[in-house]
Amino acid sequence: MSNPVLRKSLNFVLPLLVVSLIVVNLILIRQNYRLKTELPLPSALAVHREEPLHDIGGVGFDGRFHTIAMPRSVAEHLLVFTFAPRCPECVLSKSFDAELSAQAKKLGWRTVWISRGNPEETRAFCNASGVPLEETLVNPPYATYLRLGLAAVPQVVAVGDNGKVDEVWLGRLTPGSAKAAAKFLSDHPGLQASSSAPTLSP
Repeated sequence: MSNPVLRKSLNFVLPLLVVSLIVVNLILIRQNYRLKTELPLPSALAVHREEPLHDIGGVGFDGRFHTIAMPRSVAEHLLVFTFAPRCPECVLSKSFDAELSAQAKKLGWRTVWISRGNPEETRAFCNASGVPLEETLVNPPYATYLRLGLAAVPQVVAVGDNGKVDEVWLGRLTPGSAKAAAKFLSDHPGLQASSSAPTLSP
């Protein structure tokens, strides 16, 4: 490198970049440790209805991090299922969840599943329950954990225009709540051409 000024600038900038990457990784490690060892904050026990959802994501089974694309118009809708493979309530709810997911797709909704469990257990749960792996995310970051109230699963979250939380069904679906959720979907049909707006963005 012939330019001494450029070489000096790089010698200054590169160490700063390395340090910043280390700091970010330490923060993420600390956050994940808190999720596993500390009692959940009250704010992590419920979906935050008062503000639109954004920057929600997790790691797909392709090994890449994906951000969930939020609906961009009143005619688009997204249904988010949260669960944990070892959660007894999630196991009891899976048949109702599967039926609701199938109905949602017929009505033009997009669906995504976010797991609080590890990838291996989540894969087994999905295969046993008929949950599409391509719609499933694991290892959600701390912000997603808080915004979706992942300390309390299962939940089903109906998301509308620009991430607005339209409805939440907390706890396992029962015949009564499943019927109410199905009616809500029927009253809010989505765009059948929603394939133009993929659910998961790399």
